[in-house]
Amino acid sequence: MKGEVIKINFDENKVRGRAVLVALDMYRKKGEVTLEDSLNELAELAHAANFQVITTFTQSKDKPEPGTYLGKGKIEEIQAFVHGNGIDIIIFDDELGGIQIRNLNEIFETEIMDRTALILDIFASRATSKEGKLQVELASLKYQKPRLIGMGDKLSRTGAGIGTRGLGETKLELDRRNIEERITNVERALDEVKKQREVRRKQRKKSTTPSVALVGYTNAGKSTIMNLFMEMDEENPERTISPAKDMLFATLDPFHRKVKLRDNLEFILVDTVGFVSKLPHTLVEAFKSTLEEVEEADLLLYVTDIAREDAEHQLKVTRSVVEDLNTEGTPHLLVYNKIDKLDEETLEGRKSEDSENTMYISATERSGINELIDRIEGELFKGNKNLTLLIPFSRGDVSSYLLGNTKVISQEYTGEGLLITTSLKQEDQNRYKEFIVED
Repeated sequence: MKGEVIKINFDENKVRGRAVLVALDMYRKKGEVTLEDSLNELAELAHAANFQVITTFTQSKDKPEPGTYLGKGKIEEIQAFVHGNGIDIIIFDDELGGIQIRNLNEIFETEIMDRTALILDIFASRATSKEGKLQVELASLKYQKPRLIGMGDKLSRTGAGIGTRGLGETKLELDRRNIEERITNVERALDEVKKQREVRRKQRKKSTTPSVALVGYTNAGKSTIMNLFMEMDEENPERTISPAKDMLFATLDPFHRKVKLRDNLEFILVDTVGFVSKLPHTLVEAFKSTLEEVEEADLLLYVTDIAREDAEHQLKVTRSVVEDLNTEGTPHLLVYNKIDKLDEETLEGRKSEDSENTMYISATERSGINELIDRIEGELFKGNKNLTLLIPFSRGDVSSYLLGNTKVISQEYTGEGLLITTSLKQEDQNRYKEFIVED
């Protein structure tokens, strides 16, 4: 069937081409991403790559056709639409094989791109670090290698979208032998970059301000939570983050801000790039390279949209990728967002068995946010100790620091100075131990 046009706000000045989306409606296990959600996400990916989505086509099938992905009747329907509506590119929701791409190119006489190539195209345009660029190139080479079979010169048409965005057209001219050689060279370069990063990491003094990393799928509400915390920080002049936050892969670099909430307790909040459904194996390593700062976080918040039918599947995938990083032993909370979108009975049926580490919130309605802050503070500052200090008048710098940066329980001025009882982290306990009069 021909689907409805997916409405997305679009800057026509940046349009690269008019696109139609194509997907198969196949059997899906309970908890897997739905056809509707997958197509909506594909439309957002196309938008992020500056393609204007005109409409969508779906076909119900048990499995894809080996040679053409689609059946003959659906191909004819799409063919008529493409030729009659000035379509520049057809984007498929699943990964296509080399033979399928070759045949579809010949049938439609227009550019063909699958979900993997589309994500690679976006990654290529967003990668800024040396490692990020190498990871994207490696993923692109591994994607192209098996598609050389049966494609010949058609490869340039297949990967045109990828090669125009920073990876270079020479990549599209490589034969299998050259691709294998380039893969080896890129892997060596990546090994060197990783070694250098590890040396820097060991030499770098870890910040004494604890950090919290938000991880999860795109549109789970990570940026909304980030904005909310920044709005609650009255001392923060930047109350919101980038307006591009709603676009998939607006940046591959983590966004972080220092946040000070109640009781003068502060931490660094890190908003990471969002996961997407059906992330191919060739992209997993490239995706991990965008999550480096998660390794140094003191607390992980797995943010999940509980209103989605595949919420548990998304959480499982997210945890699998994050746990492959150096995060063993890092405390975590499971934050189920968007509870306002479910009735009470449905919500109860979807609640996790891991009640100890689970929070249920609505970031847009601000429901459960205070409880979330309590849990964050409890995890980050559980090593704090309530101490009483006597700060002489001559050490106004110490008094100013304690009053502005610690959780003050009581204070009074005596003839000798400021008598203050406050909650101190271990570093401050050591720094100001000469002033401690009671613990």
